[in-house]
Amino acid sequence: MRHIIQQPVLIKPYQYAGHIENPFDSFTLPIIPFSFMMEGEALVEVDNQNYYLSPGQFLLIPENHAITVKHATQCKGYHGFFQLSFLKDASYQVLRQSKPILQSFWFDDAVFMAALMKRMVTAYEDKDLKFLQSAMDLILGQLRPGDRVTAVPEKFLQLVFEKGKTPLTVSEYADMLSVTPNYLNKAVKNRTHRTAIDWIEIARINIAKKLLKDPAVSIADISSLVGLPDQSYFSRFFKKKTGQTPSEFRNEL
Repeated sequence: MRHIIQQPVLIKPYQYAGHIENPFDSFTLPIIPFSFMMEGEALVEVDNQNYYLSPGQFLLIPENHAITVKHATQCKGYHGFFQLSFLKDASYQVLRQSKPILQSFWFDDAVFMAALMKRMVTAYEDKDLKFLQSAMDLILGQLRPGDRVTAVPEKFLQLVFEKGKTPLTVSEYADMLSVTPNYLNKAVKNRTHRTAIDWIEIARINIAKKLLKDPAVSIADISSLVGLPDQSYFSRFFKKKTGQTPSEFRNEL
């Protein structure tokens, strides 16, 4: 990693064919990372704030921020980083922001962004730094500091994926957020195309898989820690979501 970040710029395509739970530990980089999502979804935590990426969205993260990828499914797109010294013009307002910028590009703009980034990958492989400089200037010129997507579900996702906490019910989260369960469900579905219970179940499976890697933790304890104290129900739930019982999953490991 140290060798990689000595480069002034990097861009690569990425593709996760399946589902990834907590693929990376938290990391901090002295560069400016970015990502453009073409397909799938991802939940990224930056300095304890969640950012949900869906197709057509571009995420720019200021340097030296703690980043954790909490969830990723069927992802396809491009990601990379650059150093301020690499740019022709480092005076863009978006580069002076203390928080990440998440901006949506729709229809023709999204197609253009995808084509531009594909060309940037080729330029990176050919070491065509002049083209990469011009391309980054073009992208930065289209970002707006006020365009960061904000929504009620961000607080919900923050609570659901809070490290070390047992996932609760939709009603309990709604009470914590001072909204009705119906409102919470609608807000989450409109923002992420998943229901609130979908995200709670994803969090439960993530926690269960992590705990099943430790043979010292019993399956009965795991069922309680994911918020499903009935071990039989937990086993049926786990098999429905993964195709394996908890014991089968543990034995495979």
